[in-house]
Amino acid sequence: MPRYLEKRRRRWYAYLNIPKDLRPSLGKRRFIRSLETESLSVAERRIHSVIAEWKKEIAIARGNEIGTDDELLEAIKNVRRDSQRLHSEGVPKHEIQMAHEEVAMTAALGNLNDYSEDQTLLDAVSVVHDGKILLREHIQEYQSTRDVAPKTLDMQEKDLLKFSREFIFAEDATREKVIKWVNVTLGETEGLSLATRSRMISAARGYWDYLERFKGLKLGPPFNKVLPPKAKRKTKVQMAAQRKAFRNEDYQKLVAASEHPTLTDLIVLAAYTGCRIEELCILKTENVAHDRFEIVNAKSEAGWRTIPIHREIKQTVARLLNTTEDGYLLSGLTFNKYGNRSNALGKRFGRLKDMLGYGENYVFHSFRKGFATQLENANIPLNVSARLMGHEISGETFGRYSDGLAFRGLKEAIEHIDWRSS
Repeated sequence: MPRYLEKRRRRWYAYLNIPKDLRPSLGKRRFIRSLETESLSVAERRIHSVIAEWKKEIAIARGNEIGTDDELLEAIKNVRRDSQRLHSEGVPKHEIQMAHEEVAMTAALGNLNDYSEDQTLLDAVSVVHDGKILLREHIQEYQSTRDVAPKTLDMQEKDLLKFSREFIFAEDATREKVIKWVNVTLGETEGLSLATRSRMISAARGYWDYLERFKGLKLGPPFNKVLPPKAKRKTKVQMAAQRKAFRNEDYQKLVAASEHPTLTDLIVLAAYTGCRIEELCILKTENVAHDRFEIVNAKSEAGWRTIPIHREIKQTVARLLNTTEDGYLLSGLTFNKYGNRSNALGKRFGRLKDMLGYGENYVFHSFRKGFATQLENANIPLNVSARLMGHEISGETFGRYSDGLAFRGLKEAIEHIDWRSS
């Protein structure tokens, strides 16, 4: 089923779930509206503006909508509305444009003391009649077409709003100005890392492509080689900042110091499965058998996998299955606004490892790195380790043609994991 669409009695409807924290203020759980068509292709064309409108309502409810009280957007809306009215009355397009330009110029000549107000109307006429692209105008509509995680969507929207505040119109974003913005303003002045700036340029590049394909933008993208190349060799500082693997003594120290039962269980499960934190926090009891976990909601296709239950955690798993109250192996956790169930527990782990003196290069993912390290030191074949950890299998033989490793082979491999004191 296409995103944001559902079919009812042969007709297509648009829908959008409202974030839980905004439902009381908006008075509903979701937006829903008929698209007045039985054709999927027509529905897919109509849905973008509907979702953009709803997302604007959500943004306004959060108090961070850039277009609120935006005089230029309001002027554009009025000029478009008047153009449509005159066109429906049979007035030729060139005459409509001439009339709007005359009104704008007359206002400019009559109010020389308030240039900004006059420029607003002139810019609105240019947007409507000359195809001038106001960058902030189409962000919400573009975001409604994106099929990415909500947290990623929010981050990209903030990046695009920052980009559109720096460059009001597409024509303002020349390559020279973009280079100065990302390297001087964002890099030197604001101190943003190369990775962060690269992410922001990636978001802007995707939006620019959308404007070219759907909004008539004819200017070439100004993003080619605007960032310095990545260093081929990592510096000593970068090497030191790389995430590190937890070792046996780290595991023992963390388990001993944890005073939160669910966090302790999470640490133990992570160490003996190699799973990501969210994979464990959303693991339902229906996907746990007496001898295995079935990971069915991973971040990639390769992540959907079977993991044997290690002998050291059989009792822990049995206890969790017998005491859960909500159908999840780790009971009692809640989802945040992005649909992540691991958020609160992840923060609690962060405070625990900080208290024990572990720096920024040690994170919850360090258990997964430790798991991989133990498999490597046990000389487990690469394809077996990849199956256990949910990584892509490279090569034709195993990657394309194999239907997976027999469970017995996975079980033999995972029993080499040992976090007991050395």
